[in-house]
Amino acid sequence: MSELHNKKRSGVPSTVTKWTRGAVRRLATGTLAGKVAELRAQKSGKPVRKILIFSDRLSDTSEQQIQPLVRYRQTIAAQLGYVFEFRHTDRITDYSTESFFGYHAVGLKLIFNVPAPQAEAVAKKLFDAARSAGARCLVFDGDDDLCVLWPGVIDACDVYIKKHRFKDLDDYSKGYVGKSNLTDYVHNTYGVDFEDDIITETLPLNQDQIDKISLGWNIALDQKIYDLSRDVTLDVMGLNRKTDISCRASYRTDIWMYGMRNSAVKILETLVDKYRIHSPTSRVSQVEYYHEVLDSRFVVSPFGCGELCWRDFEAILCGSVLIKPDMSHIETWPNLFLAGETYVPVAWDYSDLEDACTPLLNDETARLKMAEAARAKLLAAFTPEAFLERIDYTMKNAGVSKA
Repeated sequence: MSELHNKKRSGVPSTVTKWTRGAVRRLATGTLAGKVAELRAQKSGKPVRKILIFSDRLSDTSEQQIQPLVRYRQTIAAQLGYVFEFRHTDRITDYSTESFFGYHAVGLKLIFNVPAPQAEAVAKKLFDAARSAGARCLVFDGDDDLCVLWPGVIDACDVYIKKHRFKDLDDYSKGYVGKSNLTDYVHNTYGVDFEDDIITETLPLNQDQIDKISLGWNIALDQKIYDLSRDVTLDVMGLNRKTDISCRASYRTDIWMYGMRNSAVKILETLVDKYRIHSPTSRVSQVEYYHEVLDSRFVVSPFGCGELCWRDFEAILCGSVLIKPDMSHIETWPNLFLAGETYVPVAWDYSDLEDACTPLLNDETARLKMAEAARAKLLAAFTPEAFLERIDYTMKNAGVSKA
């Protein structure tokens, strides 16, 4: 690791940099920034469209779905005419129909553990008032998984914006054990019981509900990943990597994800005599973790609460080739899951991991080509132009402006 420790920008920013970034984000979210955005929208030559989003701010990972709107708030206003405003859900009771006049859309984002009756009551109150004022009603689903948690909430809105959705939308017409298709998978594969879980089942959706599901953007645009793209300034493709395959997948046996993740560990254990495998169980600091990834030719990223993980994008930014359970059932943006082009897909039980990776393990030129392709595609998604195109598409699809 000495080669990496001698480099200044290998993944973790200084305390001053972190503080500065936090201050900038707080300013970007505030009321003054909203007024500036409105002025810029008025000068844009585009129709001004005001969108007010209420979020509960109870989970940082869930809240990250809103972060790109904050990051690019001024550019969105100046070039597209969309003006985003942000409020806490505690403020919903301060708003009546009259309060929403002048807004073209009103959005809602809630944490997953809000009981269904409560979530549905909040959505109905908010959206009834907003719709009476002529505003479109949007739900921003901050969850990691593919499914829809509250059928009553999707009934109340006009458009339900997901980070990713089933490629085959008919999969939403199915019921699942637990919270998602992944909990259903571990129930059927490893016998995990969800009867005492906070969410025991996922109900099937009807066609009207399915038709409301719209694709937004995924966790690749979360602040942690965006910052990492600025903090890894090494020539990542030129590093001499000492580990062939790295995987941090260990989990407590009482967590429902254990079997799904431990399958990767068990397969890797069979390869230790052939390849340089790094599959630790102890925790390390963030900087040590990034050094591990920078030192690895391949990184295995099992499913977690949802299919996508920060590890996917950390591996790509660090120049490792991503190995992941097959993602062909998912539609997402940015799509870093192009089989054989930007990642190596394997069976969900990892039984074909060795066969899937052997060609690239034996061909460093081909491995680098895949790593470079994935990294370039991810870096392109961080440009303002890419997100402007995405948010314009999302708002037009939501009926906030004309297509």
